[in-house]
Amino acid sequence: MPFISPFSFATSTTATTTTTTTTTTTRATAIGGKINNTTTGFSNGLGSDAQKYRFVEEILTAPDYYKVLDVTKKATTEDIRRAYIKRSRVCHPDKFVPAYPRATESFQLLSLAYETLSDPSSKLIYDLTSNKKQPFDPSQAKNPNDTLQRVLHQLFNEMMDGEFQTMHAFIHALNETNPGMHISDDAIVHIELAFRKLREVFVSTQQYYHVVQFELMRLYELQQELRALSYFNLWGRMQLSLTMCKILLQLPIMINSESRQLRQIKEEDQDEEAQGILGTRIENALKMAVGLLETGERYASQPW
Repeated sequence: MPFISPFSFATSTTATTTTTTTTTTTRATAIGGKINNTTTGFSNGLGSDAQKYRFVEEILTAPDYYKVLDVTKKATTEDIRRAYIKRSRVCHPDKFVPAYPRATESFQLLSLAYETLSDPSSKLIYDLTSNKKQPFDPSQAKNPNDTLQRVLHQLFNEMMDGEFQTMHAFIHALNETNPGMHISDDAIVHIELAFRKLREVFVSTQQYYHVVQFELMRLYELQQELRALSYFNLWGRMQLSLTMCKILLQLPIMINSESRQLRQIKEEDQDEEAQGILGTRIENALKMAVGLLETGERYASQPW
């Protein structure tokens, strides 16, 4: 299923509304190279620590793989992927500090359920099995991180398909309708270079997926929220699109920061000015664009 562009509202004609739109915004604030997602209105419902532990127990005590993923037997492949991403973002072992062994086991079981039900052949064999409540043996499961990285790779490719043209449309729409948020043509060129480099990196190696895995999953969930919005809800679509665009632009910043740290460790170079895979000019252009989008996000969240 193709990824719905977060910039799809940009090609719509500018509309003025005289009614109060009762929508609120999802905010993703960069903190120390990571994104801290705070949600008001467009709720992902996954925020509390108590719910993380509840999800773990639900997965481990589920009677079958359908209940592990919380889907029905009529679920489509996309429904299964959506459920897997939603639960992975909550019960991933990296989300638990200190380490919680049951979270690791639940993540393994979740990956096994996804691997089984997302493949039509294995799903058919599973459905024909009379005894679905079988003891879970972690040693027989595939590496759950490999499963997650493969899914994230699919998501990333879907996001990047045709993204440069829509990025242009989005930024030019912002420049035309909001003179105070002007992003220069030079900055746009550097942003495109960043995403081309990011795609090259992800094609050649999978070592950076762990850095942005939760952001990619969050982008996918925001995409689902955008899909559910009416096309006439321009204000809500703009709010979501601003948030998605900001998180999307933060991905290469995070990758660049990680590559710079790895290079410093490898070369035993403690120089803070050491370059990452993108270079300083591209990173500065991305940060400038993110800053402008944050301004737009604050504006869009005001109760007019």
